Amino acid sequence: MKKYLLGLLAIIVCITLVGCGKKITLESIAKKFNESDSVKSYKEYGYTLKAEAKGNELVITSKMDEKRVIKFTLKDNIISNEKLSDEDLFTTAILIDSIGQLEGYKAGELMQNLNAYPEKTEKYTVEKEGFELKTKDGTNVFKMDLSKKVPLLDLSDFYLKTTDFDMIKDIVDEKSSGNQTGRTAKLAFDVQVQDDYNYIYIGEDPKLTKSAYKSIQSALEVMYGKDVANKFKEVYPKFKNKKSTVGAFTITTNYKMEDQDESVFKDTKVVLVKINNKKVK
Repeated sequence: MKKYLLGLLAIIVCITLVGCGKKITLESIAKKFNESDSVKSYKEYGYTLKAEAKGNELVITSKMDEKRVIKFTLKDNIISNEKLSDEDLFTTAILIDSIGQLEGYKAGELMQNLNAYPEKTEKYTVEKEGFELKTKDGTNVFKMDLSKKVPLLDLSDFYLKTTDFDMIKDIVDEKSSGNQTGRTAKLAFDVQVQDDYNYIYIGEDPKLTKSAYKSIQSALEVMYGKDVANKFKEVYPKFKNKKSTVGAFTITTNYKMEDQDESVFKDTKVVLVKINNKKVK
């Protein structure tokens, strides 16, 4: 009887505290979408995005050279659009992350997590995980259950693969200079190919782990091949100070970037590897 009364009390408290969770509405999604950092940053470049709740639809209008409208329908707690073009996926990603923030995740956390292992998340269903984004008959199908919180994947073993540095591969193949920057899951990166030195910046949230160093090996393999990547793996234990040089590699841990708070490296610990191209063997 005592156990029953405690359970009943928990239910009453839960109801009193706004149902143990604030209901996500189209209006709240539109507000979060319009306030997102992505929408604000793209506006500075003349690309505007605006979301509005209209009846049972969320209407997102984008405009740069031309106006484009995407409509998402809400029915039985499920917001969906089953005819998205590839061009619509960028906007949909901002929408997904906006809903994620209303579910309690940090800005960027949900979308970056879902992008970490696409081979896993593409198997998600709206019935089980409350989310799905799949390609069907040449179009993209998106569904998200607003009554469920999409689960996060375990990213403890996640690291950037050689395929993640596709632009660097093109730069190396063309024997030109350039860089590739981005953020996936808990890792941010900026890899630079130059004449005398190449640079690898890896940021990890909340601290640097083996994931960062395995990602460095992947970048080195793309730039120089497996032998050099393995050489770094061999000499890495010799890097004991905040900044030290071993052979062709100079590594700086807890590196402070000038614009870190305004870049993909925000809220990350950064390691910098500088490679002397003349000493690489």
